[in-house]
Amino acid sequence: MTYLHYINKRIFFVLLVIFAFGTLKADPIKETIAISPGIIFQILASELSVISGNIPPAAATYAEIAEKTQDIQAAKRATELAITIGDHITALKTAEIWRNNSNNESSAVEAVDALQLVLERTDDLIRSMKVRRKDAEENNTLDIFYNKLSSLVKKARKPETGLLIFEQVSEDDQNLPEVLYTTALLQFNHGNISKMELLLRKLIDIKPDHANGLNALGYSLADRGENLSEAKRLIKAALIFSPNDPHIIDSMGWLYYRMGDLVKAEEYLAVAFANQPDPEISAHYGEVLWMLSSKEEALTIWKIGFKQNANNKTLLETLTRFKVSVDELVTENQNERFNSL
Repeated sequence: MTYLHYINKRIFFVLLVIFAFGTLKADPIKETIAISPGIIFQILASELSVISGNIPPAAATYAEIAEKTQDIQAAKRATELAITIGDHITALKTAEIWRNNSNNESSAVEAVDALQLVLERTDDLIRSMKVRRKDAEENNTLDIFYNKLSSLVKKARKPETGLLIFEQVSEDDQNLPEVLYTTALLQFNHGNISKMELLLRKLIDIKPDHANGLNALGYSLADRGENLSEAKRLIKAALIFSPNDPHIIDSMGWLYYRMGDLVKAEEYLAVAFANQPDPEISAHYGEVLWMLSSKEEALTIWKIGFKQNANNKTLLETLTRFKVSVDELVTENQNERFNSL
């Protein structure tokens, strides 16, 4: 591809952006927003600025346009650019314009939620979530609501913040299985193992076929080497209700490893890894292979997990215990990128 062809493609993209602004309707009932020549010039200059790698002035210009016009596309673009440069305060302001003028478009709502979480606007986020929780109750969609809330709060920088948000929003639903399960996991992330176990036992009493709850409690016991007979019973039950779940198969393999049966452990972990080679399963499978003296194969497995997520806590702890350096897991190009972070 020639440089001129690349430039022409970028200019075509800019023209498409301008066309989107020129034809946008904020609301089907309202008239089309009037985009003045001056604003079109600002959009063109901003997109060319982005192409050249100079994002901050483009982000500022789009934020100004969004505030002035309440234009959905301008607000969306301003949010994207502000996030790119790490200006989360401006990103939240423009995301709120985007949300308010788009009849609560789902991607706009999710952007506001995420930015409130990042900025620790906890009270605002809790108030908003309580309103949506009430709507979900009326529409009989609480399961969907709590799945989304669970995904959001797990991304909180501080475990206690995620736990606080979830507990306050779910205060009227403490006996719902998915609320109990998520609260248990959040308690674990906060370091409250005993509270996690109490919640998981309560969950299993209420819903004995909750495969994830059975697995979580069984894995927790196995990982700490406690009550291994109970751990085995719990994980076996989880496999009955969800026989093809890679994480439950992984738990059984890890249980056998804790029991000292490396051959059985390798059998289960190989199946789990074949179905889902994520960093945690990679950590477990690689450790068993290492203990079976298959060190080269273990390194290969760890490399796959590391490539997916170089910051996975379980994998990094495993590498530290076996004195394996990061340099052994990355290719030359990957190592250059890693060192540049």
